Amino acid sequence: MKRIPGVLAVWGLAGAAIAQVNYFQGITPRPADVYGFPASLTVTRSAPAGGAGTLVPALYTHVTTSPATASLEWANLTVLNNYSDQGSNVAVYGQANKRGTGATWGGVFEAQDINGTGPLWGVEIDAFANGASRFAQTGGGERIGLGVVLGRARETIPKATIDYGIWVLPDGLSDSNADVNFGVMVSAQCRYACFAMRGGNKLAWEESAQITSKFDPETGMWGLYNGDKPVFEVNASTGEMRINGRAVKVEFQ
Repeated sequence: MKRIPGVLAVWGLAGAAIAQVNYFQGITPRPADVYGFPASLTVTRSAPAGGAGTLVPALYTHVTTSPATASLEWANLTVLNNYSDQGSNVAVYGQANKRGTGATWGGVFEAQDINGTGPLWGVEIDAFANGASRFAQTGGGERIGLGVVLGRARETIPKATIDYGIWVLPDGLSDSNADVNFGVMVSAQCRYACFAMRGGNKLAWEESAQITSKFDPETGMWGLYNGDKPVFEVNASTGEMRINGRAVKVEFQ
């Protein structure tokens, strides 16, 4: 999907001079680096120095229900009806540009269960499609429920390494705060596999990644490893087995 940096390259900072309808700058001056999108509504804030951890949102939506509320109250609703055959159109897009050393999040969803009973979802992602996928015809999937895209930040050259693609952790990394019944649960029928990874990659069985297993597509061997040393291997085609690199003779009774 074409991401915001490509769009910004078209408009550039020079576009900030374009007149914008329904522009609100609040009580702070208009930022010098605001982009000149022809937006229906633009809200800006230039955060001054200081603040000592005070939360100051540029845009704030607040909804409160009563115990008798029967309507569906959504604090924010964004709808995109896309009839276009071109482009990469998005209903909601958030971007955080980290230029300092402070911790930065592209997005956060938080659900607090004060009552302690009833359903609670931190995030729900719905992917509803029409008919069977074209996985076999295209040689890959094009319908994705959740995609994690890795890359280099713009204006940077070195290859980027992300530490964790997905991380499930208790608050403050403290087991006394929370635990989980199932780290990952797949209740749907998986046509090909419920988990798949690129051949040659390892699956670690503890957090140091010392004890691992992997399938080597070049040799056809699946193995259990201690570091880079194969402890146990089996050929996925012939069934040949090796222990510590030595072939194992199997006698059938």
